[in-house]
Amino acid sequence: MIRVLVVDDEKMVRIGLVNFMPWKEFGMEVVGEANNGENALKFIENNKVDLLLTDLSMPVMSGIELMKEVSKHHPHIQVVVLTLHTDFEYVQEALRLGAIDYIAKTQLEKEQFEDVLGRIASLLDKKKLGVQQTEKSRVDQVYVVYMLNPHHDDPKWDASMPNDAVEVEMGVWYWRDLPPGVWTSSAGHALVCIRDLMELDRKAIVQLIRTYRRNGFFYDYDPARTLLDIRRDEIVNVGKDSGLDLNELKSKWLSPDWLYEDRIFEQMLQELKAVKLPPIRLTRLFFSLTDEWNRLYGQAMESPVAIEDSFHYFVQFGAWLSGAREAIRQANIKPQFSLEIQNSIAKATNLAQTMMNQSLTAGEMAQMVNMSSSYFSQCFKQIVGKTYTDYLRDIRMERAKHYLKNTARTIQWIAEQVGYNDDKYFSRLFREHVGVLPSDYRQESIHDRSH
Repeated sequence: MIRVLVVDDEKMVRIGLVNFMPWKEFGMEVVGEANNGENALKFIENNKVDLLLTDLSMPVMSGIELMKEVSKHHPHIQVVVLTLHTDFEYVQEALRLGAIDYIAKTQLEKEQFEDVLGRIASLLDKKKLGVQQTEKSRVDQVYVVYMLNPHHDDPKWDASMPNDAVEVEMGVWYWRDLPPGVWTSSAGHALVCIRDLMELDRKAIVQLIRTYRRNGFFYDYDPARTLLDIRRDEIVNVGKDSGLDLNELKSKWLSPDWLYEDRIFEQMLQELKAVKLPPIRLTRLFFSLTDEWNRLYGQAMESPVAIEDSFHYFVQFGAWLSGAREAIRQANIKPQFSLEIQNSIAKATNLAQTMMNQSLTAGEMAQMVNMSSSYFSQCFKQIVGKTYTDYLRDIRMERAKHYLKNTARTIQWIAEQVGYNDDKYFSRLFREHVGVLPSDYRQESIHDRSH
C-alpha cells in the first residue's frame, strides 16, 4: 500500500483530496495531512510516507522548501505538487527538484479523480522499477518478504522495509537488491529469493509471487533457513493434487502403523509433503482425521486431540502432527505388551470402526490381525479396558446416536449401518444401552435443538 501525505494550507482542499479521491482503487492510503511544510516534516519524521502531495505556496515553509528537505533527508519519498496556473515557474522548479507530476487545483473539478490517480500510479511504477510496465524486466531475481501472519500488523517491522520495496498484497513485498546483513527470515516473516526471472514483466513477476505464496511457500519454508532460494520453474504446477485419491490417503492415516513405527511415520510425512495438497485442503483432511482419531483412541486420553484452525507452513504442521502422535501413543501405550501386540490391537479397533456394518466376531477379528482368538481377547481387554464385544457394542451405539441426531434416516437404515439387520433387535439393544428407544432419542434431540 502506497502511504500518502497531503499538505496544503487550505483546509477545504485537504478535505476534498482526502475524502473524494479513490485512493484504495490505486493501492494508496492517506496516512496524514498537514497545513504547511514544517508540520509535514514533523509528520514524516515519525511516520512512513511513500508519496507527498504538496501545495507550493504555503506560510511558515513553502512547498519548494519542503521538497528540498525531503529530497535531502527522505529521498525515497516521491512528490506530486498541487498548484495554481499562476505558479508556473514554481512548477518548473519543483520538477527540477524531482517532482514526478503536478496537479492544477483549478482542473480537479473538471478532471476525473481516477485519471489523476491513475497517472500518478503509473508514474510511481515507472519510477520504482525504472522501466515502462510493457517492457521486459532485466531483473534476474527478486527478494520477497512473506509475513507468516499477514493480518498481524507490526509497525516497527513495516517501517524497516527497504525504500524501493513494492507491496504486492497484504503481508507481501519484493525488491531487487538484498541489503547485506539486514534482512533474514525470522519468527514473523520469511525471506525468499526467486531466480530466473529474465524476460518477465512486472505483472508476471507479481503473479508468480502471489502464486508461490498460495501454494509452494507452505511446503518449502523452514524457519531454520535464513533465506529460501527458489527458481522460477520450481513454482510451476505447485499445489496441485494430481488426481490423488483422498480416501486412500485418509485410510493410511487411520491405520495405526504410523503411531508405533517411527520409520513409517517419517515416510508417510514425507509422502504427504511430496503430494503438496493446497494448504486449506490439507487442514480440512486432518480436521476429519482428528475426529476419527478421537473416536479410535480418545477413551484412553485425558483430553481429545485438537487441531489448529490453520498452519503457516508445513514444518509447523509436522510439529503439530508429531505432538498429536505422541499424545495418542503415551495415552494408549501398555509397557507390558510388545509394540507388535499393541499395534495389532490398535488395528483391531480401527477395523471395528471402519467395518462397523459387518458382523465380525472376536475370532474373526483376531484372525484379521494375526493373533490367536484367546490371546486376542485377553490382550484386547487389558489394552482397551473392555472386551471386544463390549467395545463393538459401545462404538455401534455411539454411531447410531450420531445418525439419529444428525440425519433423518430410518431406524432400519441406521441399524444396518451399525451392523444389525433386525431393527427390532437393534432398538431393544439401544434401549438397554442408552435408556430410551431410538425414536424417542431422536425426538429428544430435536426438542433440545429447538430450545
